[in-house]
Amino acid sequence: MAPLLPPLRILPRKFIDFYTSLLDTEDQTLPVDDGVFHWGPSLTSELASNLCRAVTPAEVKTAVFQISDNKAPDPNGYTSCFFKKAWNIVGDLVCRAVMDFFRSGRMLRQLNHTIIALVPKSEHSPSVTDYRSISCCNVIYKS
Repeated sequence: MAPLLPPLRILPRKFIDFYTSLLDTEDQTLPVDDGVFHWGPSLTSELASNLCRAVTPAEVKTAVFQISDNKAPDPNGYTSCFFKKAWNIVGDLVCRAVMDFFRSGRMLRQLNHTIIALVPKSEHSPSVTDYRSISCCNVIYKS
């Protein structure tokens, strides 16, 4: 039986160099010039305090349930569909993890782990740009 995907014929270093160049923003950021930047209207104190309030379990659930079922699975292979179907089992832990992040500003490294899968656009893919990248982020991270 033939393999589903053609073998990777490009050296891994080419991919690393390409994506490092593409995603590295250190040299591409410009300082903000306050004299040029137009500041829009300020938020009311009510709206500003609403942005700083604690996240609720209902908001976390809404965020999870708004993630499309057909999105790429997370690095462990779980999709948002799994979390939705098992919400009565995992929902409390998911809510606590997300709310803890908003309280502390810290997240488990494992939740911020992303796998980038490279899928060839055709059977003949001689260049790095002939591959489509798909990011498999943790569903809790997306929440």
